[in-house]
Amino acid sequence: MIAGMYALYAWGNFFNHESGFDRHPGWLDPAVLSGERTVFDENLTILDNGPLPVDGPGTLFEVGDEQVAGRELTGRDLGGAGWSVAHIRVATDGTLEDALRITGELEETGEIFADEAPERNPLGFGEIVTTWEDDHGQWDLALIRL
Repeated sequence: MIAGMYALYAWGNFFNHESGFDRHPGWLDPAVLSGERTVFDENLTILDNGPLPVDGPGTLFEVGDEQVAGRELTGRDLGGAGWSVAHIRVATDGTLEDALRITGELEETGEIFADEAPERNPLGFGEIVTTWEDDHGQWDLALIRL
């Protein structure tokens, strides 16, 4: 097992194109951006067992031509700026075990494919460990070692 800090990111057609969640104004709530609140919206879920816990400070936003972490948006005036959430950082304790607990629940549904030796890193930082894609093209996930 590789030691270190791990981050789990989620995105996909459902989130980024079909639901409008990627542009929901609730993402800009200071409590979400600071990490004080980990539930962005009760209806944002990957599994049926409750809302997806989000790490707002580590979630990646596209603001104009730049990609920034949520923590960098605290107090920033985005009035008139084009923004959206590119990759949700899923709230975990930073361990490999906790990230795998979440993805393990997905794998149990049998509707997700894991690539344990991905050739590319969709996030462009960290060391890519595993990626997942559901059978319906609705969700993608990536586990990286920071």
